[in-house]
Amino acid sequence: MTFNIAEMRRRAEEGDCPSQCMLGLCYLYGIDVEINYKEAFRFLSHAAAQRSSRAVLNLGRMYAQGLGVRHDAPEAIRHFEAVARHSDSGDAFPARIELGRFFSRGMGVPVDSDLALKWYSAAVEIATDEDDPEDLKEARQYVEGARRDT
Repeated sequence: MTFNIAEMRRRAEEGDCPSQCMLGLCYLYGIDVEINYKEAFRFLSHAAAQRSSRAVLNLGRMYAQGLGVRHDAPEAIRHFEAVARHSDSGDAFPARIELGRFFSRGMGVPVDSDLALKWYSAAVEIATDEDDPEDLKEARQYVEGARRDT
């Protein structure tokens, strides 16, 4: 799939939230454009201000990985939690997986097995056939391991 980047940029600059989010993702992942974290952050931030869960999720990833911004685990967690709280969002599953990883691996925060279990369990609860099967496997293994340990 290719995108009409010029048209998407025009619409994004006019404030169209879906275009802002998609253009931000294009810049973040190098889809039909060169990776440009500054532009990704700019467009994703505009879309996030309009309550785009996909934009908020990807801003969290930028903070988690230090992509164009300083690595900031608490800021990443704040973004992921904002998306993860809404189980009706299509982005809740990956946000919950990210939170499970943060707390199970101590990624910039102390390891917290209880929080990891909470978020992985919450991800399993809302998983659909469209979610990443490897992420779901990871979550299920963590939850099953935690049950065995108790």
